[in-house]
Amino acid sequence: MEEKIDRTTTALLLLHWQNDLAKPEGKSAMELPERIKAAHTLENTQAVLKASREKGILVAYVRAAFRPGMPELPEAEKHAPLASSIAATKSLVDGTWGGEIIDELKPIESELVINNYSTSGFCGTPLDLLLRNHGIKTVVISGLVTNFVVESTTRDAFNRGYFVTILEDCVNSWSEEWHAWTLKNILPMLATISNSKAYIDALGK
Repeated sequence: MEEKIDRTTTALLLLHWQNDLAKPEGKSAMELPERIKAAHTLENTQAVLKASREKGILVAYVRAAFRPGMPELPEAEKHAPLASSIAATKSLVDGTWGGEIIDELKPIESELVINNYSTSGFCGTPLDLLLRNHGIKTVVISGLVTNFVVESTTRDAFNRGYFVTILEDCVNSWSEEWHAWTLKNILPMLATISNSKAYIDALGK
């Protein structure tokens, strides 16, 4: 990311940075907190968020927010391993600690928070409407996990005509295999792959 960023048409998307995924006590965390710590994924995202706020970039959070009983997961979907795991662990439930955005990245009053129920931040949500209402053309993505919500949201953003930048040191997954394979084989076909330092530097131009 070498070109100067147009701050009026760019948004930072923070995807599923929630306790159930990012914290050791989280119901769907598994190895993810250790991987986040080792790769400094959170620290990199904190730096990106701070710089974005200072430069007036629109910040939007997407959080999984299932109702108790998870009526958003149709019975057919519960046979898919990902959906079955969410249903079995009762993770990412709205109103619970696990469903909340982590304290280190808490949104401020002026920022958008969008609830979603799938692997895409756009599916069944007002994200597209809100971005377009703000004149957004480019989305910059940080989030969990690389091969699900990051990939699905990137695909949908691309299909809707947005320019997409993935900050590779601000995304992570449950395994290095899933994370690295997606970054190498899928996301470069749909987005620009950059990193936190390049993004922050470009903001200052």
